[in-house]
Amino acid sequence: MARSSAKVGRDLSSLTGRGLSFLSFLLGLALWEVLVDVLEIPRFLFPPPSQVFQIYFTGDIRWLDHTLVTLRAAVVGCAIGVAFGFLLAVLITLSDMLSRIVMPYVVALQVLPKVAIAPILYVMLGFTNTSRVILIVILTFFPIVINVSSGLSSVDRNLVYLLNSLGAGNVRVFYKVRLPNSLPYFFDGLRIAVSGALVGAIVAEFVSSNEGLGFLILNSQYTFNTTAAFGAFVILTILGLALYGGVVFLGRRLMPWYERV
Repeated sequence: MARSSAKVGRDLSSLTGRGLSFLSFLLGLALWEVLVDVLEIPRFLFPPPSQVFQIYFTGDIRWLDHTLVTLRAAVVGCAIGVAFGFLLAVLITLSDMLSRIVMPYVVALQVLPKVAIAPILYVMLGFTNTSRVILIVILTFFPIVINVSSGLSSVDRNLVYLLNSLGAGNVRVFYKVRLPNSLPYFFDGLRIAVSGALVGAIVAEFVSSNEGLGFLILNSQYTFNTTAAFGAFVILTILGLALYGGVVFLGRRLMPWYERV
């Protein structure tokens, strides 16, 4: 009974938090609309939400096609980056020598400006979707490597010793202790990775593309179509929130015992 009451209390608290977030979002839009009129800001420089909303129906921009191009590249690159990052995290956790050899390259790749990496990728691989996906992979795998390796390493040593004393080998210890312990760390890294995937997709489209939301933003700069650029910003924000929310939802489903997710 007490456990059920506690669950109801958490659900109500979560619902209240979502309501406040949605209300804050609506208030922000209303404030944006009012300030543009009150301060008499030129609408071609800073369009209000009502004008941005109209661009989806009054222009000849194929919003759905461009959105799907960006979303597809972000999802594919993120999936590959997460898989590669998880595998690399497992390998460097199991081998201290491999960790000392690989980690300097991983960190060096992370600190390099991605805008500088993109032209090099295009020179090496050409202006293809493969180049764009690789750039997204570079942006997404690092948080997975760091977080998962931390989760695999920071286990209760007493529990590991107990399983070893009962005859469990390294493989069983990995599946029974290390892997479950790394799940919260994995989802923390995945939240960062899905955000980085959209950033990588936009950067790739900035450098070379004739489609996608990044292309629309860059083309809007040349044509002084600020409203279209804001329209792309809104869609990117919605995509980012949806991907982030999907990760949170999946984490709660897979780890109901972990309340931080």
